[in-house]
Amino acid sequence: MKVNEAVEVINGELASTPSISSFNGVATRIDEVKRGCLFVARNPDEIDGAVALGAYGVVYDKYVQMIDGEIAWIKVSSIYDAMIRLIRYKLLREKIEVFFTSEVEYQIAHQINIDESIGFFDQDLSEFLSFMAKNPDIRGIVIKDKTLLDLALEYVQAIVPQNYPFDVLVGTLFDVKISYKISQYNLKLPSLFLPELASVIDLFMSNKIAFDLRNFSSISYMQPNFINIRAKLVQYGQTDRVVITEKDIERFKKYTTYIAMHAKWGKLILLLPKGYEGVFDMVAQNEIYKDKTDLDHLLKTQNYNFALVFGMDNAALIDLLTTPYLDPVLPLF
Repeated sequence: MKVNEAVEVINGELASTPSISSFNGVATRIDEVKRGCLFVARNPDEIDGAVALGAYGVVYDKYVQMIDGEIAWIKVSSIYDAMIRLIRYKLLREKIEVFFTSEVEYQIAHQINIDESIGFFDQDLSEFLSFMAKNPDIRGIVIKDKTLLDLALEYVQAIVPQNYPFDVLVGTLFDVKISYKISQYNLKLPSLFLPELASVIDLFMSNKIAFDLRNFSSISYMQPNFINIRAKLVQYGQTDRVVITEKDIERFKKYTTYIAMHAKWGKLILLLPKGYEGVFDMVAQNEIYKDKTDLDHLLKTQNYNFALVFGMDNAALIDLLTTPYLDPVLPLF
């Protein structure tokens, strides 16, 4: 990128008369700086180090001491705005497509993708330029954060097709068996998420993105935790008691409806934190918990096949379900 081109792209002001005429890359962190690059100073304290490492230019939005008059010093009103402009420039110049998915679609897509020309980005916007620098050969980027859509003037969104690109052979609460082309696949994916699987496959097929369904393992949504009568975790499918946790209220409602409709043979209870008394009374039995001790007691004493826990992530639940059980010790007399 030419110096004058960079100044125009980021809407900056050249505050020096550099002896160099172009940059061979962009860096936003000191550990990414290579000789000849343009350094975007997210952290002004790193400027001296970047220049010492060979940066040919510095983009800044606060007063700096120009320690080398031969490189380009570009003043901008906002580093954040400058980064967005650079990202857009790179996306357009290199014709990199942006694919937008939901969180569930993103996880499915990430697992089945085998196309090295497709990248997946789920970090903060400030890391986007670093991500692109580390993946110089990609032709497409998959994102799930709506705030990142402002980066791209155009994007392709995953949409559930009218007809699924596969046949559903067997669909259960937590597993599906599908036929795609000439192969069959057993997937640990609740039938609830078949629309998301269909939209990802359709997106990949439409955009010639290589994928392999054999790479799919599971997603972090609606994870079934099978437990014994002591409310301790056992292997998948070994009991008829399942605990599922969720922190997002909309997804919790979705899970509740799904199980109530598709597992009418089982007893469903909802375990809710204080403040949600009566909210789901019309759906299923409600029990309120204050802390992990309360929750542990409810899981051990209530009668149920499915317990949906709201307000806790799965990692915290696993920690509770794997804490060793200690038999009470009777006092010696």
